[in-house]
Order: sequence, then structure tokens, then C-alpha cells
Amino acid sequence: MFQAITSLSDNDIELVVDAVTEWCSQHHCDIQSSRGQFALAAAVDALQSSPNHDTLLHQLSEKLTDSK
Repeated sequence: MFQAITSLSDNDIELVVDAVTEWCSQHHCDIQSSRGQFALAAAVDALQSSPNHDTLLHQLSEKLTDSK
């Protein structure tokens, strides 16, 4: 996971962290929890097709809802 994040641009890292932080806040979980780490991995994967924060957050919510 660390390698995937370090290969992103500073802007993309900020986008991923902001989206995951917001998602974790909405779902009452800590970003350091297993659920938060899964959200982080999903956000890095979703970033490939998500050009902005709102789209990324929406895709992240859909992906994580589907995985329950």
C-alpha cells in the first residue's frame, strides 16, 4: 500500500486522504482501523477513474457498500 501511495502526485495523495477522511467520518471509523485501511486501498484503486473529490468519495462509498 505504501508504494501505491508514494507513486501518486501530491495532489492525488491529498485527494485520496481527504476522501478517505471524509468517508471515515461519515461511517464513524478511524482511518487507522482495518475498515479505514481498506477504504484507503479502495480509494487508491478508484483514483484511476475519479478525477475529483466528489466523484472519488461517491465511488468509494459505492465500492465499500458493495463489499459488505
